Amino acid sequence: MIAGQRPPGIAGRGTELRAHSGAFFAALILAFATGCGTGGPASGGSTSHGRQLFTSSTVYKPVGCGSCHTLADAGATGAIGPNLDHAFEAVRMQHFKESTIRNVVLDQIRYPTKGSGMPGNLVKGQDAQDVAAYVASVVGKATAVKRTGGTGKDLFASLGCQSCHTLDGTKATGPTFKALFGSKVKLANGQTVTADEAYLLESILDPDKQIVQGYQPGVMSAVIKPHQVSMANAKKLVAFIKQIR
Repeated sequence: MIAGQRPPGIAGRGTELRAHSGAFFAALILAFATGCGTGGPASGGSTSHGRQLFTSSTVYKPVGCGSCHTLADAGATGAIGPNLDHAFEAVRMQHFKESTIRNVVLDQIRYPTKGSGMPGNLVKGQDAQDVAAYVASVVGKATAVKRTGGTGKDLFASLGCQSCHTLDGTKATGPTFKALFGSKVKLANGQTVTADEAYLLESILDPDKQIVQGYQPGVMSAVIKPHQVSMANAKKLVAFIKQIR
């Protein structure tokens, strides 16, 4: 397995958040897998009113949601909080129900990570339901075209690998790809293996087959199902990983 560890939080501030956007994405996947929070489920909502609230600068003076988050449909390019389109791209590809996405968005409005800089209940009641409904109806659709070709670098982006794996050695939800190829990897069963082509291919094609020590099964496979990636594309990804020194 390449991805895995349960992240400590979902949102963040400034450059710190951008550096840990993988943790945000993985936390969303874990939320899908384990159920949403304790504020009650989303129950419909007006997407048109939700869009107005998302783009409005009067919701949370002097800025609106778009000043912190990127969302293509809203024309929002904020870079302080997570890029919502990128965060939900893979779950769109996995065909999660819109109602599931709506509940996750609503929970994040109600319970943002402590210290993230985002106030809890920035919008409340029906307004929160409307924002969640709007975001869920459009998020990720601009980027969720499932690519079956391109280079390994293209696949690294389109499959959402960058959400959990860094290229510069920075610690994230999953192991960094920097100098991964050819390195020694200790598995959860105590065995140490070499990250050669065969190991990397197996980790992509069957994410839970071998679990890296310190990580949990089921996180990567919640996004990339076993054998979802074709052998041809898996080989392209391995070729890309081999270049990251």
